[in-house]
Amino acid sequence: MVKPGASLKSSLRKSVIGAYRARGRGKNNLWLVTSVKNKTDWILPSDRQFIHWIAHLETNSDVKSFNLAPDPVLSSDDIETRATELDATLVRQNGEVEWHEVKAGKNKNDPKFRSQFLAQAAAASKEHVKYRILDDTDLKPKVKVSLRWLKPIAFANALREHEYTPCRIALTLFLKQKNSGNIKHVLEALPDHDSAVVLGLLAKLAIEGVIELDLEKSTFGLLTFWKYHA
Repeated sequence: MVKPGASLKSSLRKSVIGAYRARGRGKNNLWLVTSVKNKTDWILPSDRQFIHWIAHLETNSDVKSFNLAPDPVLSSDDIETRATELDATLVRQNGEVEWHEVKAGKNKNDPKFRSQFLAQAAAASKEHVKYRILDDTDLKPKVKVSLRWLKPIAFANALREHEYTPCRIALTLFLKQKNSGNIKHVLEALPDHDSAVVLGLLAKLAIEGVIELDLEKSTFGLLTFWKYHA
């Protein structure tokens, strides 16, 4: 959030410096990301949280909205009371709320973390939400496809301040009529519209869950297969 009297550039610079210093002795990368789904900028303090954001939040059509800077959650067990800083809270399309913690390694089932997990799971149950820990077992298989999403996310973000309603209507009608195909055929079917705008809208529709983009085998391009969902 930009303070009154501060420019966006200076505010962002201060946020980045604050996040950098908060790493302490850590060597994790910082990622400045812009969410198409939430229309919000975030600073993510690790590669794991970057992959988590792409795969489990931004491009997950089952996720309606999310928060990457939620308030700390208090939990307790027989030993102590903890203030847990969740890495994300999310709301699914069916209204269910979920808490996420991103952990390094493959230790979420380690017995020494069992007490912490049970305390935080109990806190989540009290709030009637689901609590989930994601570690390398969950994140590593998502890395390759997540990185392929960077290109369509960039196209979508390029349209951030504009709706391009006529193009969106024409595109949506074509997608609904054809049901599936590749991006080359979409561009050929809409010659009166700027191809960059069409690509950006395709990416936005994929993030919104209107269509599915197949990025399992190759990056975003003319031969990328799409399928209409809505």
